Amino acid sequence: MITNDGEKIMTPEQLGKRMVSPEDINGGNSIEEAAKIFARILKGEGTWAQNAVVLANAAMALHCTGNYKNYDDAYNAAALSLESGKANECLQN
Repeated sequence: MITNDGEKIMTPEQLGKRMVSPEDINGGNSIEEAAKIFARILKGEGTWAQNAVVLANAAMALHCTGNYKNYDDAYNAAALSLESGKANECLQN
């Protein structure tokens, strides 16, 4: 991870809070399939592995805004958004 505060190496467990395997996070075989998978995840219908990857990516994006004290705070905000349905609401808007 490279930020304004420097560089840091993070493990998959630190980023997504759990290890996932590639076969658990297949993104589909087309753009349409990938979009459907992403929509299901945002509706709260994703697998734990899919959620872990989405949360890690969302947390990193949120952390990069500079609005969060650290990655864990950004991760918690991403998890709250996904679990509360706010992430899906943003997509629909």
